[in-house]
Amino acid sequence: MFSHCGIMYKRAKKDVGEMEKAPHGRLYSYKDIQQWEGNWELIDGIPYLLASPSYVHQYVVGELHLALAPYFKARECHLILSPFDVQFDIAKTAEEAQTVVQPDLFVICHLNQLKKNRVKGAPDLVIEVLSASTGIKDRNQKYYLYEANGVKEYWMVDPSNRTIEVLGLDNGRFQKRAVFGPKDVLTSFLYPDLSVSLDSILNMEVE
Repeated sequence: MFSHCGIMYKRAKKDVGEMEKAPHGRLYSYKDIQQWEGNWELIDGIPYLLASPSYVHQYVVGELHLALAPYFKARECHLILSPFDVQFDIAKTAEEAQTVVQPDLFVICHLNQLKKNRVKGAPDLVIEVLSASTGIKDRNQKYYLYEANGVKEYWMVDPSNRTIEVLGLDNGRFQKRAVFGPKDVLTSFLYPDLSVSLDSILNMEVE
């Protein structure tokens, strides 16, 4: 466990998406990555280049958005699609921030978090669709980032295994609530009246 700018993390293995050409020991800011080409995330000052997503990844993200949007719209919450930045080190200015990520989908219900080009502070719900280039980071760096900063529920969607793992925050730690498959109806523990049929979402195949 270590701390940076008031944010607590557990160390994890280096992700394959980490920028290999970054000078050793150099930490970057949100201002830095905004000047680079491509989409970048920044965790504790370390930049990660986001690879172009696969069709299956985009299909799953799109289907989840279609399934969830009416529910959250009716509750005056915002369901936001990537790419849109979430700043976690809220004590810093946008330019100075060193922890800014782009979850695949996330929900905020406090409109004061929504800024012109980013959300400031932890979302209530975060959904990440795992892929070959992001799976390690989603299960390690992002897992501990979301846990430490109070994300109330975290869905890890694994298209390869056709599962959605739902994690809920309990006394500051994520606990596995359930694992759902393509024949299941997903139910949220954070939003008890939310249910999503997963048949069409988890059954996409591309040769």
